[in-house]
Order: sequence, then C-alpha cells, then structure tokens
Amino acid sequence: MPYKIETMLMEIDIDGEDHHLEMMDGSTWFVNPGDLPTVATWLPTSTVRIEETDDDSMFSSKITNLNVDISITAMKIT
Repeated sequence: MPYKIETMLMEIDIDGEDHHLEMMDGSTWFVNPGDLPTVATWLPTSTVRIEETDDDSMFSSKITNLNVDISITAMKIT
C-alpha cells in the first residue's frame, strides 16, 4: 500500500557506517549514499514528507525536506 506521511527529523547520523535518519514518528531510514552530501546540509527538526515511489531499487522511498524543498531517496529500516 502506498504511503505518504509528514514528520520531523529527530537525528541525522551520516558520520557512521549506517547513514541513517531517525524521525519523530519513530521510523528509521537508510540514506542512499549518493544523497549523503544533500542530507549533510539538513537540520534536525526539519519537516519532511516521506512517500513511496514506483522505483524498484532498494531505495524506493523519497524523503523531501519541506523547509528547503529538496528530496533524497532512502530505504525504511524500522
């Protein structure tokens, strides 16, 4: 079932090996390594929209930072 939610970033961890984002709703997302430079400019507490895409790759979700209107791709971990 396609989903689309809005939440806030709680933690951005791109310095470790996991490259993940934690959201206020409790979900955790593995960031596409190609999008790490973009995510490095995002601030915790940014409002984001998360939506499923039709992409068949492992990064089949799009996370859009609504504060700056820039999107990345990611995979839901939890």
